[in-house]
Amino acid sequence: MDKYKLVKYTKGTVIFRNGEEAKDYFYIISRGKILSCNTFCDNFTIKYNEGGIIGIIQSVTGEPYYSTSETAEDCELWQIKTENINRLNNKHLINKISNYLSFILERWLSKYYSIITKNKIDLYNKDDILTMASIYKEGGFIDASYKLCKAYLNSFKENINIDKVNNFIKSLTPAKKPEYIKKNLLKITKGYCLYSELEISNYIYYIKSGKLGVYNIINGKYITRAVYTSGYIINGYSPVLEYKPLLTTVIALEDSVIEIINQDELIKNLYSNAELRIKFIKMISIKIISTVLKIKAVKKENIRHKFILIIYSILKIETLFSMPEYLKLLYKIDDIKNMLNLDIENEIIYSELKKIKYIELDSLNSIIVIDIVNYFKEYEDYTK
Repeated sequence: MDKYKLVKYTKGTVIFRNGEEAKDYFYIISRGKILSCNTFCDNFTIKYNEGGIIGIIQSVTGEPYYSTSETAEDCELWQIKTENINRLNNKHLINKISNYLSFILERWLSKYYSIITKNKIDLYNKDDILTMASIYKEGGFIDASYKLCKAYLNSFKENINIDKVNNFIKSLTPAKKPEYIKKNLLKITKGYCLYSELEISNYIYYIKSGKLGVYNIINGKYITRAVYTSGYIINGYSPVLEYKPLLTTVIALEDSVIEIINQDELIKNLYSNAELRIKFIKMISIKIISTVLKIKAVKKENIRHKFILIIYSILKIETLFSMPEYLKLLYKIDDIKNMLNLDIENEIIYSELKKIKYIELDSLNSIIVIDIVNYFKEYEDYTK
């Protein structure tokens, strides 16, 4: 770490403050402990010990800090300039950053799901497989329903529900199998399910073209975690945290081309390709920012403010690689309702959306953001 600056802070020093603009550096803790308090989420506090990383999410995205980080004791920190991420030649450090970001994403996703879950009894058990499969079937995701049933039949061959599942799966037609363009590069058709909540893929999916939706079932409905387009990476590995709602189903929303790699290949690529490295770190960081914004949206009392923030969170994902002037969201009204765990009439939603600046509804009630840049400027204060 000799190329980086070592700085010292005494106990009680605020390193980063909630709402402040992002700095062009982040820290790795050499000695001491730091507490990051998040007042928007029941004062949820994360403790960082030696080796912990703080500030990298904001430094690479330019987003304001969403927590206040304060030293719990005298600390020594390695300060790393954001621009030096491209110059990292330490594979261990690259892997550490990757693992850290993935873990923080899981922490915030767990918080989000724990807030919107009406009861704490998970739907994910073998006796409810037909409920889950039916929800995906009714949503038009036939291959996802089929994959859930197949995974169940393979895993629970002696269960008493086996005949019911066998009968149910007869009504399902699986999607066309992927076409191999070359090794590890697949073309999949619209509706194809890469993996379901009952499976662990142990692969990473790099979207070369097309759109993939990430879903899971909460409160008897499928929840859209996110819709990802070309350039995004989806991690199919088992979550580190053993919290069932983190398990997901991934479905192609249009014909798509994806590259499939494993974790070791990803780290190797991040080590050798500096452009991919910064892109990957930004990508995971913006997923974290988007999840934090979802939590803030759910916590809002005012319905219109909820919609403002949930759209803001979606736009952060949609505009990572490009900033179009306007955008029709890939999310239906029901997707938005489920993400916010709202049980209200659609007419109320339409009425509230029409009161939000730079938002229009087309003839099918799809949500269109007619000026993304000004939407971000108009509603930035709502995110703090």
